[in-house]
Amino acid sequence: MTIEALVFDLDGVLADTELVHLAAARALVAPAELPMSEYERFIGTSGFSEWISATYGLTREQIHVEYDRLFHEHLETHGLEPMPGAHKLFDAVEERGLALAVASQSSRRWVEATLDAIGLRERVPLIVTSADVAQGKPAPDIYLNVTERLAVAPASAIAIEDSVHGVAAAAAAGMVVVQSTQASITPPPQPGAHALIDSLEAFDLRWFDEPPGSAEA
Repeated sequence: MTIEALVFDLDGVLADTELVHLAAARALVAPAELPMSEYERFIGTSGFSEWISATYGLTREQIHVEYDRLFHEHLETHGLEPMPGAHKLFDAVEERGLALAVASQSSRRWVEATLDAIGLRERVPLIVTSADVAQGKPAPDIYLNVTERLAVAPASAIAIEDSVHGVAAAAAAGMVVVQSTQASITPPPQPGAHALIDSLEAFDLRWFDEPPGSAEA
């Protein structure tokens, strides 16, 4: 099946933001400690705020307001760069007239702030987050919502993911899944991925005609 859409996860795919989120979370719970092993359990899925609240005795309102402040403060102070190859891949999608979207577990406010910081906000016509669906990743809801709104079959869309839960969500939706290992925090190759890349620059544009995992590829 010819590919009609390319859907990007955000954190760890278009921008290396997991360390930003980790820094914000650690500042939020300080002087208590937040081990990396605990943080990694929630990459690409839901439940982190609830776990923070139960573990460190913070209210949901405290977490929402303070974490949001810390995250945006970091972006304003340090800035953020897009992953190498991101803009070029957007160019390739636009040149081919393919549909494009971002499907993220993060809140829309963080997604938009991140896309603004890396200069891609105006180039993303559709953003879907966990707030738009009944279940976040690893459930397929986010990706099924994206493909429905783009009016394409899941099998005719490629998802670029990095996390265990993200790959599982895209695979469960029936999409072609490319796992990127470009981020600072990344899991080993996942069984649901049809292809593995170490950079967006390594994305093979021939996949738009012969998707990885197809009989022809």
